[in-house]
Amino acid sequence: MLWGVKWYLWLILIVAIAGAIFAWYKALSASRERRERMKREGAVWKRDYDLRQNFTVLTDEKINETDETELLHGVAMNIQVFLENAANMNEAFEYLPTEKKFIYTLEYFDEDAKNSLSAFFKNNGAPLLPVLPDALVAVGADKYLEIIAPLCSMYDPDSEASVDYAVIGKADELFKKTYNSDEFCRLCAKYIKKNKQIFLN
Repeated sequence: MLWGVKWYLWLILIVAIAGAIFAWYKALSASRERRERMKREGAVWKRDYDLRQNFTVLTDEKINETDETELLHGVAMNIQVFLENAANMNEAFEYLPTEKKFIYTLEYFDEDAKNSLSAFFKNNGAPLLPVLPDALVAVGADKYLEIIAPLCSMYDPDSEASVDYAVIGKADELFKKTYNSDEFCRLCAKYIKKNKQIFLN
């Protein structure tokens, strides 16, 4: 006994204090992660809001003034607003001019590919996946074709190719070393400016 208290009661107290400290630490960690997640989500919402505000109407002046690394995102948002107002987005997409299909697809490609190449294929299906190879060629980003080709086959519902996670992993690694988002967005911006009459509204 210590100070008139049996030893096992002290042990229970020590375990309880240790458990309380551990729970407090876990709560702090969870709170920090939640704040960081909400901050990231808030930044995404703000970015989308700003793009909607600035690109709902696309003018010649807006295309010329926008930084080349941002133009893809703005023009794709303009297309997104149009599609959202349609009764059937997939059907409306099919009636878009080819140039708009390309840019809309490449926006999703860029956003997902920043995480990993396979993220784009996992997150998207038709009508975007079938458009991707031609879209990359159109903007001059055909150097990525060899990397994406195996994944195009695997994620094509009409293909007999099965999903091979080892091949996907290698493609992700190679793409991560090769992909430059700013360079890609500048290529898309040049394509938009070259075909700007199609994008104006």
